[in-house]
Amino acid sequence: MIRSMSQTDHSVMTIKERVAYSAFNGADYLVKNVIGKYMFFFYTTTFALNPLWLAFWQPFMKILDVVTDPLVGEWSDRTKSRMGKRRPWILIGAITLGVVFPLSWMPTVVMFWDPAPTVLSIFIYFMVFKVLYYITHTMAVVPYYALGAELSSDYEERTRIVAWRHFIGVPMTVLATVPFVIAYDPDLFDNEITGVAVVMCGVGAIIIATGIWAVLGTKERVAVELAEELPLKAALKITLTNRPFMFLVGTVFFYGIGQYFAVAFGVYLINYIIFEGDKSQTTHLLMVATAGGVVVSMGLNLLIRRLSSRFEKVMLLKIGLLASLFVPLTALVAFQPQEPTWYYLLHALALPIGNTIIEVLPLSIVADICDLDEIKSGRRREGAFVGVYNSAFKTGYMFAPALAMVCLSLTGFDGTLTQQSPETNQWLHIYFVLGTFVTFASAALLSQFIRLRKDEIDAAQRQRAAAS
Repeated sequence: MIRSMSQTDHSVMTIKERVAYSAFNGADYLVKNVIGKYMFFFYTTTFALNPLWLAFWQPFMKILDVVTDPLVGEWSDRTKSRMGKRRPWILIGAITLGVVFPLSWMPTVVMFWDPAPTVLSIFIYFMVFKVLYYITHTMAVVPYYALGAELSSDYEERTRIVAWRHFIGVPMTVLATVPFVIAYDPDLFDNEITGVAVVMCGVGAIIIATGIWAVLGTKERVAVELAEELPLKAALKITLTNRPFMFLVGTVFFYGIGQYFAVAFGVYLINYIIFEGDKSQTTHLLMVATAGGVVVSMGLNLLIRRLSSRFEKVMLLKIGLLASLFVPLTALVAFQPQEPTWYYLLHALALPIGNTIIEVLPLSIVADICDLDEIKSGRRREGAFVGVYNSAFKTGYMFAPALAMVCLSLTGFDGTLTQQSPETNQWLHIYFVLGTFVTFASAALLSQFIRLRKDEIDAAQRQRAAAS
């Protein structure tokens, strides 16, 4: 016998529980968007860090993060406590992340003993706190997504759970634009360094509060595992040889690069091409464009939720990723000097298509893959699969800023200047279009090789039910 289920209905979540579980996803969206839109921009323009330093060292420190994701996933699979497998990790991870994240934005505040820190010392500070951020983020997020993957055994309900998480979380991307609007307001703060330090403390409080809410408001669907535990090496081998899963991993890897390259690199084009170096106007445009994108994304969320009950998830994923190629197409006209309206084509219309697809469907597909894996391994291993999945997405995050900083350096960018030369602005535009086209096209191509049908999942669930 593979396993024995508890009395809890494994397919039903109350509205209250869905909201509580989804709230922490909002904090994760908030953190990722604040980093993606502003962190490298902040350090390269405010502290004039050399983009190449960030480009070359970011992958080295990210390796630790990529390695720890599958391990944390496996460890959470094996955790036994009165709180369950996932919730202790989420609680500890959220609290530590809520402390570390704000500190990563405060080099001159934390290093109070040095009234005039050098660029090198600020760079070292940045690297140390990025590593700490990666570790604490992994502790919280990998078990959190693993919990979501095991909250239901129903094919369609799994998509609804992820869609709820996205629907409640995605409005937080608008909030991610607010800290810098506030921080750059001269009526509130004397300088942007102080402003950023203050508002990031607020972000930290949101991380902690939503993490605790998710832990207290969500009940784990308890299952008693009757099979012997797989050795860690054998478990990882099974995970990494699952063909549909690995093509899905490759898909999200390349999409992750494109998604965060578009965000991290795009802010330079807005600031220097559209607004000629005016950071205040840049942050306001990003806030309004993000709000428009959220409205579109929430509408797409409802559409995907409805379509997923009528069509195969994998087919919808493939179509959505092909549609993400509208991003490089709209980028051709999105950046016009003193014409911010054109930018909405990119940020509010084109980007939400692929972003919504990649946030809603893949993790639901991972839960389906776990059904097939259970027949082979004899265990539910959502943590292992989500760990590898999250590692792939984070590797995309690793390459995205590195790619952005290399491209930025090649343009002739000078962080000490308020405005860049026309040649630099032209190269910024060229690299943005090429970078988004290559990455999104690669994701769309790899998605075509994912082979996974609903009837396979249904058969696996029948076999599992017969064996229990």
